[in-house]
Amino acid sequence: MTPDRDHPWDLTPAEAIHLQQNIREQIELRWDNHPVHRIGGADVSYVRRWNKAFAVIKIFECHQNGADEISLEEIESKSAELEIQYPYIPGLLTFREGPALEAVWNQLEHTPDLLIFDGAGIAHPRQCGLAAHLGWRWDVPAFGCAKSRLFGQAAEVGKHKGNVSPLMHKKTQIGYVVRTRTRVKPLWVSPGHRTTLNISREWTLKTVTQYKLPEPTRLADHATKMMVQQIKQAKS
Repeated sequence: MTPDRDHPWDLTPAEAIHLQQNIREQIELRWDNHPVHRIGGADVSYVRRWNKAFAVIKIFECHQNGADEISLEEIESKSAELEIQYPYIPGLLTFREGPALEAVWNQLEHTPDLLIFDGAGIAHPRQCGLAAHLGWRWDVPAFGCAKSRLFGQAAEVGKHKGNVSPLMHKKTQIGYVVRTRTRVKPLWVSPGHRTTLNISREWTLKTVTQYKLPEPTRLADHATKMMVQQIKQAKS
């Protein structure tokens, strides 16, 4: 069965799991060697007592400063605030965050050559985390860069920036644990759609500066938190 990319979001948990299982078969873990001129970062913040999701996608131009060094210039930032319709169910986060992120995606004037999500890619119980699901739905190269482990096992990663450890499920590698700052907790990186393990690891490290998170998702995360702060101030 080929799943419908424009599927509704209001599925039952059983329907949502079935859809994820079908999408998993459509995920492409490949990289076609296209140049990355534009890179995006996507993030969502919540305010539980208002039952609101605040989503941001930022797009950056990539400037090559050397063989392994780039700089980023922000060229677009879009946001959306939506009421949360889906309950919190482990493994079904996309059905909670997806509508808000899609409301932002539909506003964008620039399509990124690569999109980083604050969340999981294939490092997910059904290999269909946020970056895999939405990367497939939007047909955009994407990977996930999560702050904590959702799925898989890994050996302890080295303590220095740039150290990595394979993230495994049984005998299959599904991602990397990546240390982006020395002696700071690592990130859990996994490909989503139209990317690979190595591209996900490479672009995580390429886009990190002095902070833990890659700049595209760090700045998207900051923007969502500013939206929340502004609403709180307006309501106080």
